[in-house]
Amino acid sequence: MLSRRLASAFVLIVGMILLIRVDFWLGMPEVWGRPGIVLTLLSALVAALCGIEFSRMWQGQNRQSTITMATAAILMTLIAATPVLWRDYPADCPIGKFGWSIAGIITALLISFATELKAFQGHSENPGEVAGRIGRTMFMTSYLAMLFGFVMPLRLLEQDNSLGLISIICLIATVKMSDAFAYFAGKSFGTTKLAPNISPGKTLQGTLAAPLGGYFAAAIVIYIVSPLVFGVTVDRAWWWVLLYGVLVTGAGVLGDLAESLLKRDADCKDSGSMLPGLGGILDVLDSLIFAAPVSYLLWVAH
Repeated sequence: MLSRRLASAFVLIVGMILLIRVDFWLGMPEVWGRPGIVLTLLSALVAALCGIEFSRMWQGQNRQSTITMATAAILMTLIAATPVLWRDYPADCPIGKFGWSIAGIITALLISFATELKAFQGHSENPGEVAGRIGRTMFMTSYLAMLFGFVMPLRLLEQDNSLGLISIICLIATVKMSDAFAYFAGKSFGTTKLAPNISPGKTLQGTLAAPLGGYFAAAIVIYIVSPLVFGVTVDRAWWWVLLYGVLVTGAGVLGDLAESLLKRDADCKDSGSMLPGLGGILDVLDSLIFAAPVSYLLWVAH
C-alpha cells in the first residue's frame, strides 16, 4: 500500500511541477502575461472529477446526478477564475475577485433547478427528494468553492506572476508536508486515536507532529525555493512563516476530518479509486479545501 501511495504521489508531484512551470511561463509579460490559464483548466478538470465522486458517494451511479454535479462544479470553477482573462485585472472592478465565485455558485444553483424542472414527472416518490438533490449539489459546489474560489486570488496575488505562484506552491507544500509528518509520526509513535469514530487511522501524536512539517515546508518555499528558483525575496518575518505553517496545517487537519465525516456518512472508505494507493481525488484535496482560505487571508493580512 505504501509503495502504491508513493508511486501515485510521485506521478502527481511531477505532473504538477510541469503544469506549474507552463503556467508560470504563460504568465510572463513577454510571453502572454496571463498567469493562471493552465491552473484554471486543471482546476476545472479536477472539479469535474470531484463532482463525479460526490455524486457516486451519495447517489450511486445515477447518471443525471453525475452530469449535474460535474457540470455545476466545472462552471463554478471557470466562473470563479474569470479574472485570469484580464492581462491586468482592474482593481476597481465592482464585482471584485470573490464576486465571481459567488456568481459561480449561483450559476450552479440555477443549473440544479433547471435539471430538476426538466426531469420532474409531476410528483416525487419520496417527499423532499428534489430538494435533497438540489441541496447536495449546492453543498458540493460551496464546499469545492472553498478551494477553487481561492486558487485564482492566490495565483493573482498582488498581480505578481512569481509571488502568485509561490503562494500556490507554499499552500500545497505546507499541507502535503504536514500530512506526511502526521502519517509517519502516527505510524511510528501513534498510540492515542484523535477521532476514532471519524478517522480511525489518525492519531493525536501524528496530528501534533503535523505543524512541524507544515512550518518546515513553508520555510523551504519562502527562504530557499523563492529566491533560488524564482529570484524573488518574499517579505515575510520569521514569525509569519511559523504562524502560516501552524494555521494552514490546522485548517488542513480539520479539512481532512471533514471529508472523513462525509465518507463515513456515505458509508465508503475512499471517495473514489482514481488514484491507486491514495483513493479518490477528494481524498487528495481534502486538506487543501479548508487550508486555501486560511492561506489567502494570511498572505493578504501580513
